[in-house]
Amino acid sequence: MEQEQTSSGPPDLLVVEDNTLHARLVLTMLSEAWGDEAPVRHVKRLESALEAIEEAAPDCVLLDLVLPDADGLEAVDSLLANASHVPIVVLSAHKDDHLALRAVRRGAQDYLVKGTVTADALARSVQLAIQRHHAENRSSPGVAPTPRPAAETEVSVNEAPTAVAILDSEGAVLFAEDEAADMLGLPLAEVIGVPLAAMCHPADMEKWRAAIEKEDEDLEEVVVRFVHPSGAELRVGVTLEPLSDGQKARAAFLAMLQPHSDEGTASSGAYAVVSGWGD
Repeated sequence: MEQEQTSSGPPDLLVVEDNTLHARLVLTMLSEAWGDEAPVRHVKRLESALEAIEEAAPDCVLLDLVLPDADGLEAVDSLLANASHVPIVVLSAHKDDHLALRAVRRGAQDYLVKGTVTADALARSVQLAIQRHHAENRSSPGVAPTPRPAAETEVSVNEAPTAVAILDSEGAVLFAEDEAADMLGLPLAEVIGVPLAAMCHPADMEKWRAAIEKEDEDLEEVVVRFVHPSGAELRVGVTLEPLSDGQKARAAFLAMLQPHSDEGTASSGAYAVVSGWGD
């Protein structure tokens, strides 16, 4: 019989996402919801997901629909065919009500749009998905999750020196990791609600605005100076990746922020998310 996830600890999750920035955002939100010790694994391919589930079934799978070896509902169908004992929550970069309905009808427990969901909402969706799936299969034989050795409880992208934030369409910070606040030289509470443009050097303001408002889809880095509260300037390279909400092609952006020295890129970097959801 399938085991029910209890409230004694965070659920064991498997994130299936090949885009490192997207995965980092999801993993950061999971960390905010359940802490850094939450058992989360991350893989980039459907094949790897099936292997991970066979080795140790998670309590829930967070699934992107665009993978190197599966596209669209093919990923949902394959997971359900091979691991029907594991609930699935779809995480998509596109708001598509028709696709969402089809995914749920195929067997996914929920369909969430990246950039529109908060850490609390993501955690709530996962918990409800686990409970619904368990209730649906309560009277049917299932495959019990296999305990996973603690040594395998790790998240590959967490090894990178990264930080994540979410900004609204005007560039104001809606969510940020402590590392992102540290980079800007402010306590986290003082970063929330503040536009990044307000921290940008006046001479680079137009460059920053142009990067957000540009129409083409090409990814290119723009280097701007952020002013630390001490008065010091930090040169940061920002690479924006546009996201669509199904209506606007550039409703949101994933952005890589990487500190630059005068000679070039610094040895470590940080990631942030520039989001336009909620317009």
